[in-house]
Amino acid sequence: MLPEIWSALPGLLLSPTSSDWSSSENESIDSNEIPDRSTGTEDVPRDIQKLVCETCWRTVFSAESFQTIWESVHTGFYLKSAGYSYKTPTWQEIRRQRRRHLINFQHQCEWCRIVGELIKKTRPRQEPPEEKTPYQVRVRFDRNDGVTVLSLLNDKEESRFPILAFEDDPAAKFIPDRDIFPDVDSNLAYDLIKKRVFECSHHEQCSPSQRAHLPTRVIDCLDPSQPRLFITNGIEGYYLALSYVWGEHQPNRLKNENFDSYIQRIPAKEIPKTIMDAITVTHKLGFRYLWVDSYCILQDSEDDKAREIAQIPHIFRHSYVTIIGACAHKVSDGFLHDRRPTVGNLKLSSGETLLPFRCPDGNIGTMRLVMGGDLSPIPEPVNKRAWCLEERTLSPRRLIYATHTLMYECQTTHNNINDAPNYVPLCGTEDIPRLPNDLFLRPPSVSLNSNLSSSSSSSDEITQAWYNIVTMYTQRTLTRERDRLNALAGIAEQFHRFWPHSRYFAGLWEHQLPAGLLWDNNLLRAKNRRRPDVCHAPSWSWASRDGEVVTRSCRNDGMFCTVIHLEVRPHKEVNPFGEVEVGGTLVLETILQQARWAVDKRGKGDLFALGDEPSAHLGDRKINMQHSIGVAQCDAIDPSQRTSNIYLAFVGKNQYDEYVCGLVLVPVSTGRVTSPGQHNYPVFRRVGSFEALDTLPEMWLKSKRQRITVV
Repeated sequence: MLPEIWSALPGLLLSPTSSDWSSSENESIDSNEIPDRSTGTEDVPRDIQKLVCETCWRTVFSAESFQTIWESVHTGFYLKSAGYSYKTPTWQEIRRQRRRHLINFQHQCEWCRIVGELIKKTRPRQEPPEEKTPYQVRVRFDRNDGVTVLSLLNDKEESRFPILAFEDDPAAKFIPDRDIFPDVDSNLAYDLIKKRVFECSHHEQCSPSQRAHLPTRVIDCLDPSQPRLFITNGIEGYYLALSYVWGEHQPNRLKNENFDSYIQRIPAKEIPKTIMDAITVTHKLGFRYLWVDSYCILQDSEDDKAREIAQIPHIFRHSYVTIIGACAHKVSDGFLHDRRPTVGNLKLSSGETLLPFRCPDGNIGTMRLVMGGDLSPIPEPVNKRAWCLEERTLSPRRLIYATHTLMYECQTTHNNINDAPNYVPLCGTEDIPRLPNDLFLRPPSVSLNSNLSSSSSSSDEITQAWYNIVTMYTQRTLTRERDRLNALAGIAEQFHRFWPHSRYFAGLWEHQLPAGLLWDNNLLRAKNRRRPDVCHAPSWSWASRDGEVVTRSCRNDGMFCTVIHLEVRPHKEVNPFGEVEVGGTLVLETILQQARWAVDKRGKGDLFALGDEPSAHLGDRKINMQHSIGVAQCDAIDPSQRTSNIYLAFVGKNQYDEYVCGLVLVPVSTGRVTSPGQHNYPVFRRVGSFEALDTLPEMWLKSKRQRITVV
């Protein structure tokens, strides 16, 4: 019986319809009329013998024919003559032999079914196959992206099916691919984990596992039925860490009132399922210590939170393995359940079928053909949480307990734990959070002046990686808005190892300014663009707004702006890359021009020179474009903002086009800011960004620069 994981899959291999079996009276067949012809299957187990009909056993699945088909796997995809070519029975005969086989074995001929689908694909829409016409079909094996594929083709169509084998099937010796792994809490699962970690230790791009100073507190999992809190006092050892989504209140988390009792024992019944599952994994892998935020950080102490949050990047960076409870929507869900029922409901693909496989060593087994097209990624809960991005990115080895299976990820590989073809992605390959090798493996002692960082290609890769990380990070959500910078602090610290002489200001790097000021919110996710109730970063920082951020590429030459002074103070000195104090200031010397802005409901709109905007009754878009000097978009959606007078601060030109880019500003009251040793400058707040072509008034770019303060 086929596992549920594939039996729920709809698609190409549909059950035969009544029209497939319909026949005229002279086609009716009685079981007594079935001829007794030898097919060379006398020694084949009946469970395999029933998979295909006697005609198919004599042709495609005969020992000689199948050997020819299997040998084609080594010939290469483009050798069209490779494989076994044969003429099928007529469509009428195919239907007849399918019916005969069903009567004899109470099972359909799987091969006739597949060939029938291929023949139907060659016919015009809704036109049945020719009843008395045979069809020429070629059968072969190929390797496609490392996966073994069975191909059927004729002069008009081609069908390609990845093939899998059960671990204990004779065919497994020759078919390397396996089904995705459903029993993630089995002994085999833990053996596979150990195998993957061992393989990882030999990866050139992966850091070796080493003893490290344990975090301040860990859970002692020596007896998983009676876990306890352990105060490490800085001893060295191995430990695991858990990355997960809280999703709900944790009433029994670590607090001052239960601190002493938890050192003796943490009642197992009070531990949420996800954390209890992580304790189980830690123990079964042979480790003693596990770090979990809710039980290793004092949740009612702001000072302890500040100290330990600053250590989170180091905790995950030095964990032997990080357990990621990817599928758990809330901490009470857990992640060690059997995947078969869950995956059966996902409708992952279009179906599967089982066929005989004649092994080159003379044995006979089975191969499983998987049908289906491209699959949409599973929206795992951890991929929506900002903290989980940092925890995953910094961890050297990750066990991802996904909705459909268990996956292993390191700096070198991202795959199912048993190397099964990854038919069900968690996200697109480009969306897997990953640090470049130069950065991930870089020892702290390597300076900016080393050959590594002087390489232009390496520097460009690191820069692009930072922009990608910021975009991925800002797609995610936080429970506390004030953690907008805290949850990225560990990754920022890692980048600082590559840019040690560049200061970090609330999400922006000093050496990337002023071009780094040209960030935008993603218009496609406009519903998420809002201004937080309380701002925890200056307006010129992307961290001052919610929603996905994209960075605009800007040419280094022809800048219209210079950073004169920049000051931001961290909220906690122990976390210099995290939350900042209110009041960070940026002093720019730039071209400043006043304009009028007409904003639409998406937060985007045309810019007009004052006195040149079209009359209100001229609503024609074409007329408006004739007057427009550029386009601007809001950093946050404000329904009350439709038209307003704003200021444009020019920054530079787009890297690939001749767009002039800059900031949209509004005055902050009428006051001025005085800094020691500086003059008083007008004070502004950023509300958006703009771009313009050659529609700007000619004199604007020739204007004298002036100094302003942006807060």
